[in-house]
Amino acid sequence: MSVSLVQLLSDMRTDTQVSVSSKKRLFEIISERVNSDFPDLSSRSVFSRLLAREKMGSTGLGHGIAIPHCRVENVSKIVGVMLTLDHPIDFEAPDNQPVDIVFALLVPEDEQQEHLNALAKLASLFNESEFCSAVRKARSKEDLRLVLLEWEQDN
Repeated sequence: MSVSLVQLLSDMRTDTQVSVSSKKRLFEIISERVNSDFPDLSSRSVFSRLLAREKMGSTGLGHGIAIPHCRVENVSKIVGVMLTLDHPIDFEAPDNQPVDIVFALLVPEDEQQEHLNALAKLASLFNESEFCSAVRKARSKEDLRLVLLEWEQDN
């Protein structure tokens, strides 16, 4: 079964033109937004896990895109956070390009296949230059979710 990326998001976990100065601050914002929707998930724990995963190797894909992800306790399904940044930040991506599109995934500890399916779907979408351009042009969380929904339906 194909995972719906739009269904992994919420209003609080989708935003455009977010101002961040570093990867660390980005992970703090992701953690805070997740905690607002899932109070049982401590923002400190989510932040620590994102940071630990990133230390194993950059989750930057290249072309200004990153998919930070980690496993977390206390979730029964994959949780997503999609943000565009007002200014690109260094992410140690393979092409050395700074990142301005982020789709973070928090995955249940025992989940395997759906996690891989979500990563593959994201990588495929982010490989489409028109999709990335549409994401970068989105100026509201509603626009961003609509772009994602339209591309998911077409692909």
